[in-house]
Amino acid sequence: MAEEGIFPDLEYGVESLELKGQPESGDMHIVKQISTGVLIGVIDGLGHGVEAASAAKLAVQTIDAHSEESIINIAKVCNEKLKGTRGAVMALVSINSVDETVTWLSIGNVEGLLIRIDTRASPAYENIFMRPGVVGYRLPPLFASVFTISKGDFLILSTDGINIDYSQRVASDVRYAQDIFNRLTDSQIANISNGKPIQKHAVAAYEFAVSHNIDLSFVSNGKKGLSPKNLVEFINKNYAKGTDDALVLVAKYLGKR
Repeated sequence: MAEEGIFPDLEYGVESLELKGQPESGDMHIVKQISTGVLIGVIDGLGHGVEAASAAKLAVQTIDAHSEESIINIAKVCNEKLKGTRGAVMALVSINSVDETVTWLSIGNVEGLLIRIDTRASPAYENIFMRPGVVGYRLPPLFASVFTISKGDFLILSTDGINIDYSQRVASDVRYAQDIFNRLTDSQIANISNGKPIQKHAVAAYEFAVSHNIDLSFVSNGKKGLSPKNLVEFINKNYAKGTDDALVLVAKYLGKR
């Protein structure tokens, strides 16, 4: 299942891969506009199949119903609602586009990565702090981290069907590619999108895209840059284990309201 969407302050892409032989995936997500920005949740119901999906669906419904509350309180409510189910692990992210911050937490092994697109920024990326526990069974002491976020930054969330060693590689790839794209005109990008590399930096961008299976047809309304959809497809193609349900969600912050 693949999905993409855009809000005033966020563009996103998501794709889930169900384990072969299972009727449905237990990995689910929610992306919802809220009063201060956007709320994102990625949920992995324990196990596989119908019971895992049932727990994940209930978590999505609960997050949706309590979306204007703090992510810590949302996690507490989910824990109560999921009692008696298989339980789930999850990551919750609140992007505040008023003060340009991202607040996130992870319960269990849902990975989170914030890539800073400014090549001068240090650190180049942040990893979510994953607290051990299961929502609906054993909730750990909850801890939410808060970071600043800037226009063009990427947020990536993934379940444990994705190999965890992708984060550093993808972060460096994204920053390198964006640094090259920033030097190109729209007409140069349009040319390399059609397989017509020109000039030194255009050739470098084209070769990078080909070697990393990135679709360069990302020009839209005069804008340039990597798209969330392309990054989702790239991560699933190169890092999915194939032995579990998998879900990758990529969101690109579009700037302050």
